[in-house]
Amino acid sequence: MAIPTPTADLHRWQARAHQLLGELLAAGRRADLPPLVWTLATSGALTGEADNLSYSGAEQQEAVRRWAAHLDAEVDARTDADGALHLYAGWKAGADGLVRGCLRATVRPALAAEEPRPASAPAPVVRPEAARYAEELRANPGTASSDGHAGWECTAGASLHVEATTPGPGCLGTLHGVIYVCPEHRAAAEERVQAGGYGPEVNPAPPSHRWDPWPCGHVTAYKTAALTALTAQEQR
Repeated sequence: MAIPTPTADLHRWQARAHQLLGELLAAGRRADLPPLVWTLATSGALTGEADNLSYSGAEQQEAVRRWAAHLDAEVDARTDADGALHLYAGWKAGADGLVRGCLRATVRPALAAEEPRPASAPAPVVRPEAARYAEELRANPGTASSDGHAGWECTAGASLHVEATTPGPGCLGTLHGVIYVCPEHRAAAEERVQAGGYGPEVNPAPPSHRWDPWPCGHVTAYKTAALTALTAQEQR
């Protein structure tokens, strides 16, 4: 017969996790990470789930990947018989790794589909505020990700994500960085990713990025080597 856990221990574990959750929310705000739906178990375990009501399928995947990079966690992915994609990343954090948690997302086929922008549609326009924010990110490297620029001159907004990946344990592989581009610079971005030793994967930008796009050529990388490869390849 299992011995029940003392109630005092459960309260202590929850309080410890609650404190860490506050730290995670503050760090997520500083790093501009996508907000997650957080739940706190009686054991003190934290679960951060990508909101499938507010995010598209691509945005759900991006949210889990970016938080996993922040927490130095590996993302595992599997697709079930119904075509739903399940993402999972376990992690430990806090003093001596005492708080355990996971990141999750379930992407249904209908939500994962992204229609590419028609060639005849007008290019998205970068707001001055977005351009200034991108410049600020490039000037102030973060702890979980760093930003740069691919180097070409372009005033268009980015409607595509060219991702730099390597094979990983899940079907999605490991994401090392992203170049945000307009269709005209797609080929240049793919060449940059390949020259850096990664596999390029091109996806339409999530709806929120198409409505309020990043500048073409902006780079977000999750490792120093990836930032160097994706921003300085032309100078090699």
